[in-house]
Amino acid sequence: MEFLFGTAGWSYKDWFGTVYPKNPDRSFNYLGFIAEKFDFVEVNTTFYRTPSVELTQGWIDKTLKYPDFKFWVKLNSVFSHTRNYSKQEVTNFIDSIRPIYDSGKLEGLLLQFPYSFKFGVQTMKYLEELYGYFGIFTLSVEFRHKSWNNPELLNFLSQYGIIWVNIDQPVISHSLPLTSKITSEEMTYFRLHGRNYKNWFSQSGRDARYDYNYSSTELIKIGESISETSKKVKKVFISGNNHYKGNAVKNLKELDKILSEISG
Repeated sequence: MEFLFGTAGWSYKDWFGTVYPKNPDRSFNYLGFIAEKFDFVEVNTTFYRTPSVELTQGWIDKTLKYPDFKFWVKLNSVFSHTRNYSKQEVTNFIDSIRPIYDSGKLEGLLLQFPYSFKFGVQTMKYLEELYGYFGIFTLSVEFRHKSWNNPELLNFLSQYGIIWVNIDQPVISHSLPLTSKITSEEMTYFRLHGRNYKNWFSQSGRDARYDYNYSSTELIKIGESISETSKKVKKVFISGNNHYKGNAVKNLKELDKILSEISG
């Protein structure tokens, strides 16, 4: 078993002077900097637009020095949020990430559904539909509404080897609390979003929503949950999405130390 740490994205202006040098020169390799310090990165830009092959090839080139470094690529929002897509869009997305897959650096795809996406007959059918298109890759799924925490869904994920993503988020109304579910003996996945209750459902924007610095007490509790789960799988991916001003980078390093102490 191994713990693998990574950040949710790497292109943030507020990381200058916190994660990156304050005034890097034009040749500075941001992605290479992350690859040197972490095991993987989640690609956020694919959520907003399908990248060109030249762009995805560029990510590979920038991490060639780190052969074990991997990518989790977030599926475009047309599949998770608007849920109104064409088969051509499926083909275009798969073609765009083919270089990462061919290089051996693609760990899998991350499908992140919004809080409004709830468990039901039609939404289960929709999941099956997406699996039919993207099941050729390792697929992980994040739900934010607690209705998805049920045996029918977990059995479905286990049957097809889809990774249930355990998330830490502000627990408001019917939000899903932190879980420690395993739907594959190969791996499990934890994503830490922070606990910014004030701005989680506000219209203040991405930075405000993910502006959170975990306390040592909170990280110890999270670490205990991760450690217990890790006994049943080969790999545990741990992502920090509380990215604002580099909090994710700091908290992941702290959590790494905590897990080392718990694991002995």
